[in-house]
Amino acid sequence: MLCPECGAKNVPTVDECVSCGAALPETPSGPDPLVGRVIADKYELIEIIGEGSMGSVYGARQTDLGREVAVKVLHTHVAADPKVAKRFHREARTASRLSHPNSLQIFDFGREEEGPLLYIIMELLDGPDLLELMEDEYPLSPRRISDLVGGVLLALEEAHDLGVIHRDLKPENIMVVEDHQGREHVKVCDFGIAKLVEAEGSAITVTGFVCGTPEYMAPEQARGERLDARADLYAIGCLLYYVMTRTVPFSGGSALGTITKHLTEAVEPPGQRKPELFIPRSMERVCMKALSKDPERRYRSAGEMREALAAAVDALGELADDPLGTHENDPTREPPPPREPSRAWLAPVFVAIGMILIGIVVVVSDAGPTGARDASVSVPDIGPEDTRESASDSASDSESDSASDLDSASDPDAATEPDAATEPDPPTMIPMTAMMQADMSMSMDIDMDMEPEPSPSRVAFEEGRRRFLANDIAGAIDRFETSRRLAPRNPQVHKELGRAYMRSGDVTRAAQSYERYLELAPNAPDRALVEQILRRLR
Repeated sequence: MLCPECGAKNVPTVDECVSCGAALPETPSGPDPLVGRVIADKYELIEIIGEGSMGSVYGARQTDLGREVAVKVLHTHVAADPKVAKRFHREARTASRLSHPNSLQIFDFGREEEGPLLYIIMELLDGPDLLELMEDEYPLSPRRISDLVGGVLLALEEAHDLGVIHRDLKPENIMVVEDHQGREHVKVCDFGIAKLVEAEGSAITVTGFVCGTPEYMAPEQARGERLDARADLYAIGCLLYYVMTRTVPFSGGSALGTITKHLTEAVEPPGQRKPELFIPRSMERVCMKALSKDPERRYRSAGEMREALAAAVDALGELADDPLGTHENDPTREPPPPREPSRAWLAPVFVAIGMILIGIVVVVSDAGPTGARDASVSVPDIGPEDTRESASDSASDSESDSASDLDSASDPDAATEPDAATEPDPPTMIPMTAMMQADMSMSMDIDMDMEPEPSPSRVAFEEGRRRFLANDIAGAIDRFETSRRLAPRNPQVHKELGRAYMRSGDVTRAAQSYERYLELAPNAPDRALVEQILRRLR
């Protein structure tokens, strides 16, 4: 039921308008009175196909040419304002100059002589809007996202060059149709229409209300400041965020709550909002720059943002053609820190340096008043009473232990329990040369063990990863579970199990696997991200 005063929609069971409080008729209104009417002596309104806060859209037939068109008629309460009528003609004239293939074409506009009926004649589009497409086909591939959002940015390039700011970009205002070759094609609707009732140069309407959709509104637009093209780019950032995550950056319990978040809160990166989709970092960076609260930190133009988005997707190579969430190995993600090499080779170096320093001290202390001790004297053997040898041995053991810990942290074949402690042999007198040879031999053994032959645990783990990337989630879980049974204390296995169970929808086991991962790897570099995932799973 439409309110006779403000035109707002209401359910038939209410007595007062939820928008303005005006009394509503006892029964819903009948058939639309404009259906069947001929406007400007040549546009016959056939049926109503859409309705918004400012007007209704009708499918119509242009009688003199026999073509189908769309006719937008402004609501009576909107068209009755003389300021709106003046603004309407100026904005409709500007919008009709847009000729880009990605912009909705406007053919005509005017006012009916009888009554304050303002209308716009537009091309009739056949296809879903972006909101409907997302509901049916999400998640989209990076390439498709770039094509869709890039089409919107192409339309904005022309509009902004002509001084036209859309100010109400959202999925409902973006139609996705097919061109004559059957390819997907974007059409941006309502150029210039959303700002018909606005005061000159600002985002505030003549009645004092902010014009726009809260979920896609730039901070400066929410504050009622003078706008430029960068307000549209912020909305495109919100749009890009939506098509990647199927959620908007900010959503409050009310329009005011949503606007307040745009003004005051930091944006959660898309990859953190939907970690299971492995959103490419290159695309995330484009989105976050467009969502900067300071217009100066956004892209300078629609063309610049379009080129940045295209480059971000091209960097993905063949991975760009698969839906989000298919692949984890995003080539634009910063590589993990390089594995710290084994430091076992440092042990003989420390020993050699220590022995040389000890020898120097002994030589200096034994030299006579003239310092005439024979320079060819060899370094004496170090006895058990010299505690400096114990210190060197301790340092060597510490380095070797560190190297061993690094290996076990990333190897699915790591031992399930630490080796039993053994008592060290009593210190003996070892010549420096023999000690260095022994340590060098130990270092070589460790380096040779860095790449062991694949074990059943490793084989199962790698097979699980291959199946996960191939979207064989059940097979991946089976292989990861096999690897877990063979190497129950390897944290990486539990992490991959968490990812696989989360993808399968088994939230309980996903949480258990992630918790075990954090227990085994308390200093994991991605701990904060995993903890965030756990909070959502719980």
